[in-house]
Amino acid sequence: MSNKAISELRKRAMDVLKANDTGCYTKPAPRLYPHQWNWDSAFAAIGWSHIDQQRAQQEILSLFRGQWKSGMIPHIIFDSESEGYHPNADFWDVSISPDSPDDVQTSGINQPPVLATAVHTIYQNSKDKSQAIDFLRTVFPRLKQYHAYFHTVRDPDKEGLAYIIHPWESGQDNAPPWDTILSQVEIKHKPEYTRIDHCIVDADQRPSDEDYDRYSYLVDVFRKAEYDENMIRERTPFIVQPVLFNSLLFEFYVCLEKMADILGEDTEEIRTWIESMNKGIRTKLWDDEHGSFFDFDVIFHQLIMKDAIGNYMPLYAGIPSQDQADCMIQNLISHRMYWPMQGYPLCSVSMEEPEFDPKNYWRGPVWISMNWLLIRGLQRYGYSAEATKLAEKTLDLVGKHGFFEYFHPITGEGYGTDCFSWTAALVLDLIAQDVHI
Repeated sequence: MSNKAISELRKRAMDVLKANDTGCYTKPAPRLYPHQWNWDSAFAAIGWSHIDQQRAQQEILSLFRGQWKSGMIPHIIFDSESEGYHPNADFWDVSISPDSPDDVQTSGINQPPVLATAVHTIYQNSKDKSQAIDFLRTVFPRLKQYHAYFHTVRDPDKEGLAYIIHPWESGQDNAPPWDTILSQVEIKHKPEYTRIDHCIVDADQRPSDEDYDRYSYLVDVFRKAEYDENMIRERTPFIVQPVLFNSLLFEFYVCLEKMADILGEDTEEIRTWIESMNKGIRTKLWDDEHGSFFDFDVIFHQLIMKDAIGNYMPLYAGIPSQDQADCMIQNLISHRMYWPMQGYPLCSVSMEEPEFDPKNYWRGPVWISMNWLLIRGLQRYGYSAEATKLAEKTLDLVGKHGFFEYFHPITGEGYGTDCFSWTAALVLDLIAQDVHI
């Protein structure tokens, strides 16, 4: 792309963020997602850090409004003035949990942990370092509490791996790795709800009604357990240790340690978490025969042998050996799997998987967040030419087709909702890092 085209793309990206700015948080999109989502806000803060340091910091602070007494920061903080989203705050009814916040309505589950990475990025990009250090000092204790939650509540067997209890916690709601587990969920009674998303997005681009029945049923299980994590462990049919979630959590710990060093805080406990998680991912989630990492089904005690983009996120976290990374990257850049010969990388599911669908949510389309993470993974392992090419293709995709939620990997057509905040935010970061040159 020419310098003029890059400049125009940057302005368009800034316009998207500003249009979705509520002053307190950034909506992921104007209509489909009116509330505050956890990892969406973290990605938005990375974008804001290139525009307005204080606004980036505010994005993070707004997430802590919803922090539970357990340390968890839920995946949604609801805006009481926004309606027409399922499941809404009433459906979650988290007030029945003594851990829920007193004055803010939230969901009762997590989302992939990108928060500390965003906070550290804000510090790195800050022009006013004194203000940035004050900001770190404010949020560090709550970040540490957040991730102590994963290390204790979500890792009861001390394996160095956090588990999730709902596909929404994975960030990849209807990805093929969850199909078998969800198909075996016995819905004892179907919760009543109305889908709003089909009024905005075509049904063939979204999870199925059968998926939503199971998603809603799982929420009902949590609600009946009053969000008691021990009780949920006994009752839920869905417990998974995902590669993507744990890779992001590992990087979170690494960033937390860097922030502790900046602040002069003790890092011994954080270092223990890092070492434990590094071992857990390397040993339990790696499969020698296939030369890949896979999600682990805790209930059935087995790896989930589906080739999806999340399997490659240890590259972003720097966990694989160089030999392992070389093997993984050959698949990632393969024209048969994730990098179409004619089109745009990276597919969210390998094109060789029978469930691959180039239009449907997390079953094949390109997501800018996944490209952004794996650009860094490629750079980390010495594949600078491939990283540059992926960044160029990513910016070209958005420049030609718009700031959509996800994209067809062959045609580039945008799907889901337009004016999507994290697409804009991560485009801003790619431009600022000059990865496209």
